[in-house]
Amino acid sequence: MAHTTALGVDATRLLRDQRGMGRWVRNVLRALPTVRPALRYTFYLARPADAGAVQALLAALHPAYATQATMASVREIAESRAEVLWYPWNWLHTPARHAAMVASIADVAPMLQLDHRWWKVLKRARFHRRFQQTVQQAHRVLTISTFSADELVRHVRADRSRMHVTALGTDDMAQAHDNGAAVRARLGVPEQFFLSVGALDARKNLRTLYAAMRALHAAGVTVPLVQCGPRAATVWEPWLLDLGYVADADLATLYREATALVFPSRYEGFGLPVAEAMAVGGRVICANASSLPEVAGEAGLYFPWDDAAVLAAQMQRVLQDASLRATMTDAGRVQSARFRWATTAAGTLDAFDAALADHRRSRPAT
Repeated sequence: MAHTTALGVDATRLLRDQRGMGRWVRNVLRALPTVRPALRYTFYLARPADAGAVQALLAALHPAYATQATMASVREIAESRAEVLWYPWNWLHTPARHAAMVASIADVAPMLQLDHRWWKVLKRARFHRRFQQTVQQAHRVLTISTFSADELVRHVRADRSRMHVTALGTDDMAQAHDNGAAVRARLGVPEQFFLSVGALDARKNLRTLYAAMRALHAAGVTVPLVQCGPRAATVWEPWLLDLGYVADADLATLYREATALVFPSRYEGFGLPVAEAMAVGGRVICANASSLPEVAGEAGLYFPWDDAAVLAAQMQRVLQDASLRATMTDAGRVQSARFRWATTAAGTLDAFDAALADHRRSRPAT
């Protein structure tokens, strides 16, 4: 197979995308020089003024970028002389005439009717066109779960043989604090609590989790739900403790200290909080939907995403059974060991090499 030595990277969102895909991209970039030390890079920027900040970011990721990376304008992508052009932000906006092209697509949630607000209709249509164009033009497509790969085939008729599944990693997480009790005291969190982490999108399905909490509360279970992420300003319940965003080390501690992370999402390309919680010894209850069974494996407890009664029963089980909690902790550590960024980077390089081989076979002989 061809061996990629010159890589172009669409870096137009590298500075502003701090979570989600930005984390995926930065961690792959951190690992690539270790996996393939001789690889050279060209980073294509939206603005020349961003060059200094991008160079500083890359230097913090790996020292190899100081000598092996150059900066260029995004307007130069079409004529790039890199062997492979990587588009890591969900769509391929400018085809490269001379390079193999690889696109990363985390999931197709933006084009699905999971949120019924009226203005989402136009956004869904726009994303459908982008995804369809991307899978048609790219030589190879990277995604983060078998579920997401199957969804691309289902919704935009992607060629499954040209897709590469590279699971995300957890080894960039901040270390949890040794003294969990001190962290809980500082945050006002009691010894027993359930944890919810993530945004408030409709697909995150907090409605089912809240219904389960109301049922537990009505049955006399006084364990609260601690919520981390964007504040749910329109929701107030006596059992809800909304912390908003917390420091990374505090979040890792809460994962470990919680009775369980409850992750009710009905649609995830991967579900990184599930893997993160298991990595630090936490327990996970999640919906048996989308990619979540791939991530949690046999370590998680499951419920139908729309069944609050089953969820409440699973939460009650974990709360009452210390032996079950210990078993889930051990199984979660084993499962989470699969998720390493070096493995993600190695799979990403496989996709680059395969795309380069495809591109060379498709070019006419000279």
